[in-house]
Amino acid sequence: MAAVQTTTTNTDPNKGPVDISDNAAQAAANAPVVNSQPNVTNTQVNNGQADPQNATGSGAVSGTGNINTSSLPANDIRFLESIHQGAVDGWKQYGVLPSLTGAQAIIESGWGQSGLTTRGHNLFGIKGSYNGQSITMPTYEYYGGRYVMINDAFRAYPSNYESIVDHGRFLKVNSRYSNLIGQRDYRTVTRLIREDGYATDPRYTNTLNSVIERYNLTAWDQEAFNDTINTGYIDDVSIHGNNLEVAGWHAASNYNQGMHHFIILLDGDTKQELYRQEVAGSYRSDVQRVYPNAAISGWGGFNLTVPNSVNFAGKSIQVVSRYTWNANGEPNCGEDLWFNPVSLNTNAGYLDNFNIDASTNTLNISGWHAADQSAGKDHHFIILYDATKGRELGRYEVNSTIRNDVARVYNAYNAGKSGFSLRVNLSPALIGNQIQVISRYSDTANGEGNRVDYWFAPKTFNANQSYLDKVEISNDHVHVSGWQAADASAKQKNHFVILYDATTHSEIARKRVNSVSRPDVQRVHPDIANASESGFDVTFDFNKVAYAGHQLQVISRYSDATNGEGTRTDAWFTPTTVPNNSDQGYLDSFIIKNGQVTVSGWQAADQSYNERNHFVILYDATTHQEIARKRVNSISRPDVQRAYPNIINAGESGFNVTFDFDKAAYAGHQIQVVSRYSDADNGEGNRTDVWFAPKAVPNNSNRGSLDSFVVKNGQVTVSGWQAADQSYNQKNHFIILYDDTTHREIARQRVTNLDRSDVQRVYPSIYNSAESGFRATFKLNNNLAGHDIQVVSRYSDAPSGEGNHTDLWFDTTKLPEHLF
Repeated sequence: MAAVQTTTTNTDPNKGPVDISDNAAQAAANAPVVNSQPNVTNTQVNNGQADPQNATGSGAVSGTGNINTSSLPANDIRFLESIHQGAVDGWKQYGVLPSLTGAQAIIESGWGQSGLTTRGHNLFGIKGSYNGQSITMPTYEYYGGRYVMINDAFRAYPSNYESIVDHGRFLKVNSRYSNLIGQRDYRTVTRLIREDGYATDPRYTNTLNSVIERYNLTAWDQEAFNDTINTGYIDDVSIHGNNLEVAGWHAASNYNQGMHHFIILLDGDTKQELYRQEVAGSYRSDVQRVYPNAAISGWGGFNLTVPNSVNFAGKSIQVVSRYTWNANGEPNCGEDLWFNPVSLNTNAGYLDNFNIDASTNTLNISGWHAADQSAGKDHHFIILYDATKGRELGRYEVNSTIRNDVARVYNAYNAGKSGFSLRVNLSPALIGNQIQVISRYSDTANGEGNRVDYWFAPKTFNANQSYLDKVEISNDHVHVSGWQAADASAKQKNHFVILYDATTHSEIARKRVNSVSRPDVQRVHPDIANASESGFDVTFDFNKVAYAGHQLQVISRYSDATNGEGTRTDAWFTPTTVPNNSDQGYLDSFIIKNGQVTVSGWQAADQSYNERNHFVILYDATTHQEIARKRVNSISRPDVQRAYPNIINAGESGFNVTFDFDKAAYAGHQIQVVSRYSDADNGEGNRTDVWFAPKAVPNNSNRGSLDSFVVKNGQVTVSGWQAADQSYNQKNHFIILYDDTTHREIARQRVTNLDRSDVQRVYPSIYNSAESGFRATFKLNNNLAGHDIQVVSRYSDAPSGEGNHTDLWFDTTKLPEHLF
């Protein structure tokens, strides 16, 4: 790297920021742009997990087993073959039921055809990296109350097998799913995984059960239950201080009481043995629960501390767990379990912060760098590198800080003390080019010699954010205010606001302004160089009549020239139409239904430019009283735009709003809709109204029908419906039996309204039509034989059925001469 410069003073961030050398900055500025970059990575490598690899255990499964594959196309059968072994091993290793794993893989990968599966064998959408491998895919995340598409890293696997087994590990290590580990009934497991929050779809359990049953995936469960057990897991292979720590467990069927348990360490590349030691079993109740039928499981745990870790740093270590009758650890019956090699050459890092602090005008850098090869390299440097020009800007030795969070995730030599933090005074050299952070461990004081680097992804400090708060047009002035926060302002010191006629494509005026304080922008964009001093507020002389109907555009500009030209960074705000003060509107619909009134239409008004609040008001023109008002979001009306292209808000002039409305209370009244633009949040103040023609509210409706009148065994059962607007105030529904021969009431019953969707379809505007049905049964006396009987349906505001009421008297029906 060119222009190497070592700074050895003031590296404690609590003592203040450091500077970039003027010479280094000038050398970078004069250098040509380079086309190549150093080895850049933003991948975080996690080597702390290992999958079991059986040497003498049960044989591999083949094909799809005994599940149902009839009528499946060849591609789907091949997919099932690719996940069969992993699903069975997932039970052996983690206690996850194979039928669950298989069903989830089918559903979530679309039979292996999802983008994540075809690109990275990622069947379940698990994020992060697997053995250092990841792919970047677009995905939606929920930020600030809405879903935003971002690019995120997802684990990339060598084959579907690794994805299936990793899915089992994922469920095992997440405590929320602990209740399904070791469960053997698929219906229990599919219910639990839904309750545990794996999926939000309430039908997820039914979907899983359907797939399991359709393809008889429980055959894989039986296969896993019946197979010989030889499995295990490596919990830890990592360097801690001067020791190598190895921990895990080994459950096996081929074990006899009195056998020796050896842990053997091999060079994962050459297979040369590096170390072996007999271990005493440590009890693992979690393993015992999952493998209760293995000859050894709970007491198959092991913990091994190997001294002198320098002999292992940088190597690929393969762990072999062996049960044998031989005291020297050589094979003699028993069982071997070979785990996948684990690289002790971790080199991982992450930038927690690489941003400009506008309040202090500094570049703040913090993060961590964990590397096994940092052993023996006691000097930790942070290097700033101009990737655009291929030049080093400066290097600073820092004190590594404690990072317990990194140590929990990474089994690297220095993970627990891998943090760094640095503040650098903002320099124009940092603006515009790609700036890269390099973390380096070195065995020399100047940062050269033997070293291990981590190059973080470069970042270009060219942020440019802005907002136009206000454009106020009067007859002779335009007042504009807003803000523009731009990293380029560090180089371009002259701030201009320009008034531009977008209709004639000509500049009207420009003014050089003093940027004003905007602490609100600083809170939202703390990492943009001038956010705290990004505001502008300026007034121009302006002839409104001369520009009526024109598109007026405001430009905020930072420039390195005093006339506003030269090298510059602009923010062009959305044009505003100079108003002609037109006001037009139309009421498209006025619908009263189900206790509500819905109105829609539009109002296009030039004054909406200054009167930003759009209200729709419901007004009783009979009593001259406002009923209700609502503030609305104007909606798109391209038809209005075509008809009135010169009205400022014609394209966004629509409204559609629903009010709660007591039809019975306003029966016969004249209701008027008012559309209003106002400069006040409550709809008063300065305002521009359109009053639409009044609409009459229909009088109260009362409809009904007696569907049946059945006499049997001395009883009469009646059913039918009554739909009445007055049921809104009269909540008690009675059915009355009336003797029309003697003109007296026989009996009455209070009933519960029944659903009548058929009535709703015919009378949608009557208040209770959807729930207007009734059914009642009355006992009859012999003295009523042959009488004319009338049924009355009544809504009343009194529990007795009297008080205010609305009746419907149905036609009389003659009773038979013999009732019993």
